[in-house]
Amino acid sequence: MSFETFKLGVIMLNTNFPRVLGDIGNPETFDYPVIYKRVSSAKVSAVVSSDGISQSVKNDIFSTISELEEEGADLIVTSCGFLGEIQKELQSVSNIPVITSSLLLIPFVRTLISDDDKIGVLTFDKASLKEKHFGGYFSNDIVINDIPKTGELYQVIKNDHLVLDTEKAKSEVVAVALDLIHNNEKIKAIILECTNLPPYIDAIREATGLPVFDITQAIAWFEKSKKIMK
Repeated sequence: MSFETFKLGVIMLNTNFPRVLGDIGNPETFDYPVIYKRVSSAKVSAVVSSDGISQSVKNDIFSTISELEEEGADLIVTSCGFLGEIQKELQSVSNIPVITSSLLLIPFVRTLISDDDKIGVLTFDKASLKEKHFGGYFSNDIVINDIPKTGELYQVIKNDHLVLDTEKAKSEVVAVALDLIHNNEKIKAIILECTNLPPYIDAIREATGLPVFDITQAIAWFEKSKKIMK
């Protein structure tokens, strides 16, 4: 018996900012082949929005799914958790599993905490993150915080800068994580909605002392459970 190599398909937003190790957009984050497909119409402003994703952008993403299937992807993921808004739509047009967002891990994380506890969510833009982005799993046990609008990471992503000071970004992300739990002591786990936050996951765990989850973990769980016979 032999097995084919697992292949990950990633739907990328149309961005150029640095994708550091740990980011879903960096192929070295994974130890298997990654197929990247950039959607030209999917700019940050077109996806990170409380108004929702336009039908034209959705159609472009649907086409990308077909391309990833044709190139042999075994799992399709996205480079932005805000695409959780269209999880069910992408599932309906895909012949292989799709994970749009780490927020889909919420039901699992709820099994790890008590009924009175809370789940912290760190996002790129708190004002734009709405119930529709949670794939049907939003509830009042969710507490949200975002990265600072004047900070290094937010400005680099929003303005698509080509240089990122990762030490500044790490300090900012750790600070908002600590702020999140200091303002609500019932938070017992944290989920990183933004796919640009996983590079700092270890620093967040160390600073908060809490379990922290992201989309790369969901990918790893799927990959480890998937055996593809040749």
